[in-house]
Amino acid sequence: MSGGRGYEGGRTRMGTVVLLNVYDLSPANEYLYSIGMGLHHSGVEILGKEYSFASGGGVFDSTPKEAPGAKFRESIELGSFEGGSAELSSAISDLRDEFGPDRYNLIKRNCNHFANALVWRLLKRTIPGHVNRLANIGQCCSCLLPKKLLEESPVGPNGGGGGGSGGGFQVYGRDKKNDSTTQAFSGSGVALGSQDSGSRVPLLGSWRGGKKKEETLTDRREKARMAALARFEAQNAGSDRE
Repeated sequence: MSGGRGYEGGRTRMGTVVLLNVYDLSPANEYLYSIGMGLHHSGVEILGKEYSFASGGGVFDSTPKEAPGAKFRESIELGSFEGGSAELSSAISDLRDEFGPDRYNLIKRNCNHFANALVWRLLKRTIPGHVNRLANIGQCCSCLLPKKLLEESPVGPNGGGGGGSGGGFQVYGRDKKNDSTTQAFSGSGVALGSQDSGSRVPLLGSWRGGKKKEETLTDRREKARMAALARFEAQNAGSDRE
């Protein structure tokens, strides 16, 4: 069952309801979701808190259905946990080493992997396959992705990406004013060939100079080749006279 705010992850007569809150990280999910895929963030909601995992922050809790930098999509009711807060704390504590602040990997150990591990601890079941299917497929080509991209999460405990330095994610709903990917390319800048600064003008000149040197080296090689050819012809002419 999935829908609005559900049971808020609280107690019922049958135990504590466990919800999986699923978020969209890209507008492309509007198309991918219908075929059972998408770029998703997820968190496990139980007893009024949502638990997730991010680079730099490790395991953290937050207000349910309000993950920063992501668009809430749905809550999926997964079952009822028979334990209490002590058992929940123990389950989360057991996962902190495996999901430490420096162990995040977009393909192999992301927020959805954590959600799956926590749900397994609580309910002995897995999360729906579509939530992390894109990462599972991505394992086939993870070697082609930049290391920095793999090690930084798009959602974190401090209002944005877990890494803090920006991993190049274009997440759904991120505030452009605080977008670290935008800040990375901010600055006044001067066009090539501009006369604004003497230090920038030689940039194009140095390239031209390099080309000139390259042409001079080519000329030298051609002269050396011609000289060697002339010596070879002279030697052949001398041997013919003998």
